[in-house]
Order: sequence, then C-alpha cells, then structure tokens
Amino acid sequence: MKFIVSTQDYVGLGFAVRLGAEGHEVILATNPSPEALSPRRREAYDRVGDGLVAKATLRDLLARRESLRDAYWIWDFNHSVDENELLRAEGFKVFGGGAHANTMEHDRAKCLALVEAQGLKAPPSTRFDDPNAAIAFLNENPSIAYVYKPDEGESFETFVPEAEEPADANEELRVHLAASTHAGAFILQERKEGVETNAEVWFQNGEPVFAFMAIECKKNCALDLGHFVGCAFNYAFVVPLECRAVQEVMGKLFPFYRAMKYTGFGDANFIAARDGIWFLEKCERFGYNSHPNLFWNLSRHGMGEVIASLVDGTFKPDFAEGFGASLLMSTKEGAPGGHAIQFPPKLESSLFYWDVLKRDGLYLTAGYDADGYVLLVNAHGFTMETAWQSVLQKASQIRFPYRHYRADGDQTNYPSSPIRRYEALKAMGYI
Repeated sequence: MKFIVSTQDYVGLGFAVRLGAEGHEVILATNPSPEALSPRRREAYDRVGDGLVAKATLRDLLARRESLRDAYWIWDFNHSVDENELLRAEGFKVFGGGAHANTMEHDRAKCLALVEAQGLKAPPSTRFDDPNAAIAFLNENPSIAYVYKPDEGESFETFVPEAEEPADANEELRVHLAASTHAGAFILQERKEGVETNAEVWFQNGEPVFAFMAIECKKNCALDLGHFVGCAFNYAFVVPLECRAVQEVMGKLFPFYRAMKYTGFGDANFIAARDGIWFLEKCERFGYNSHPNLFWNLSRHGMGEVIASLVDGTFKPDFAEGFGASLLMSTKEGAPGGHAIQFPPKLESSLFYWDVLKRDGLYLTAGYDADGYVLLVNAHGFTMETAWQSVLQKASQIRFPYRHYRADGDQTNYPSSPIRRYEALKAMGYI
C-alpha cells in the first residue's frame, strides 16, 4: 500500500519509518511551522529523517495529488488544516487531522461547549489577560486551589501547584504568577482531586469499534518533578467499550460522532473524583506517546493494515492483553545534531524516531527538536511492572550523548504514580 504521512514538526517520522519497515511505499510530507524556518533551525529541520524515509513537501505532493489517489494520507498532529480539508473534499483517503480534530485540541471554548452539551462537565475556570487581575482573583478565593494553563504556549508553561492544602496551593500559584513572564491570555482552572487518566475510542463511520486507555506522567524528572514535556512515559492497555471509564466519558459523545459519521480517534482526558467525572481536554490526533505505545506493543497487525482498514470501513480490533510501556529518551535541550545513537540491531523494531537521521550506516541526532527529544522506546508486559522492567532494559542499551529518561515508572512513592492510579481506577470500578 501507499502512505503519505503529513507532518509539521516530525511527530510523524516514527510512523513513516514503521510503515516503511512493514513493506509499504511511504512519503513523509513536510510542512514546517513558521518557527522552524529561522536560519538557525531550518538546516537541522531539513536533516530530520534523512536516510530513513522518502521526503517531499506537502505543497509539492498536493500539486501532483491526482497521481497519488491510491495513497492513504495520514496526519500526525493537528496542522495544515486547509490542506487536509481540501483532500477530504476531493475524495482522497485521509486519516486524522482536519477541522474537527483541530478545533477539539486548540479551541477550548468550542470543545467545552460540545462536551458540556452532551452532559460532561469541566472544572470551573476563569480567563485572564493580566497576571495582576489573576492574583486579585486568587486573593478573593483563598481557599480554592487552581491550575494555571496558558491559552497558547509551550506545555512546560502549565503550572500545577504541588501543595496539598488548597489554601497553600492558592498561595503557591499567586507567587508563581507574580514572577511569570508569559505574555498572552491564560486560564485559572479549579484543581480537582482524583485520578487523572485518558480514554480513547476509535470510530468507524460514526460507530465506536475499539477503546483503550493511557496513563501517563508528563514531567521530565523522577517522581514527576521538573517541567512538563508532554509525555515522559506512559502505559497503554485495552479496555472494553462497555467499561465505566468509556461509557461515562466518551460514551456521552457517541451520538455526536454518529451524527458526524466520523472515522478516527476520539479521546478525553478526565479526572475521576469523589464528586464524579471532571473533563479536562480532548486531543484527537496521533498521540505522543499513546499511539506508538499501542501500535508497537499491543497491535497484532501492522500499523498500515490497521489504519487502512479503518479508512476503508473494514477494521476489526485485534490487540494483545497486558500493558504497553513507552519511554521518552532525550538529550540536553538545544544540543547540536550529529551525535551517534547506538543500539543493538534487535532493538530497532522497538524504537519510534523523533529527531533522528541515518547517514553512512549510523543513526544520528538531527538537532532540530529544541527540547532535546530524540526517540521513544517501547516494550510489552503482562503487568505494568514487567512492562516497565522490559522498557528500562531496552533503554539501558541505547546510547547517545547527554541521554536521559525517567526510571521510576514502576515506583509508587509519588502522587501521580501510574501503578497507583491504575489500582485506584480498578477499585473505583472504572476499568
């Protein structure tokens, strides 16, 4: 089969390489974001994926799209919306991306309006343009804990107070805001105590056909300290569509997806609390790390076969029992490219490349990713502990300068421990 993987910041590189390894014809379609076009970063951007997969610009591929009608066009993150919708309108086989997915991820007001109309509730939040106004609001509500979330910005700018007592957390956030240099709008959202997790449902022509859950840790240092990196590591596992975690969250949105005749992923991040379910956000895109985790560790069929069957309306879920574990491996932020990535050949099928190229038989860092993300390593186990032991054993054999990764995914001595959260979800009857 033929696949075109459309990417902006090379999130889709690992998927493209995987499809090529499965024997498919693959082109990685690049469409860099404006910040990637600075002279300092453009050279590094153009190196990513060299020697690993064929590349072309999305603009050039669109110009000759009639010759590519037999290809499946896959979007990784939500970007290049107009191009995605053009292909859909002209009857091409497109998976992921588009106006709906982009709105769910990036337009919080419209996303909340949708889910609240279907009976889900989000923690109360207030929007601000000025830190001083937010500080005054916190002073007026001193006994309530809030989370700081920028409307636009990097993931590490989200701030969750660590103090357990609401009044102490409120003061912690006031001090943080007083020192903040973030420019632009942001929200303060009530912090809800409970178990945070994610449930994702796959839809085929509007009908729910498969569900899995992901429990992740989002910070770069052990014990979930440091700044947010999107996902430092996670666990993925299959759940039945009938389970409480699906029915009480995504299940409420099933009529909406049926009306859309939607094909793709629909997910929800939520908190299971004493006072019910609290909706946090939706990111209907190829997730990082959840989909590499699912495809690499749990799927019994090739990624190309699974995606094509969803688009064609013939998908039948076939995933392994147990748990997938996926771990981000990084170099230092701002590190130059050209450093060798060394690992035993047997591990290659476990890797999801992010900022990597291949030259003269060597895998090298490209140096484009400003946060230093290099690759993901994946492993399977029939318990969370054995999955984690396996992924760490693999990570220990992968070497590049300044490498670092979380090593505490099986520990239970911090509040966001995935093992403790999984145990809590089971005890509460969600899974």
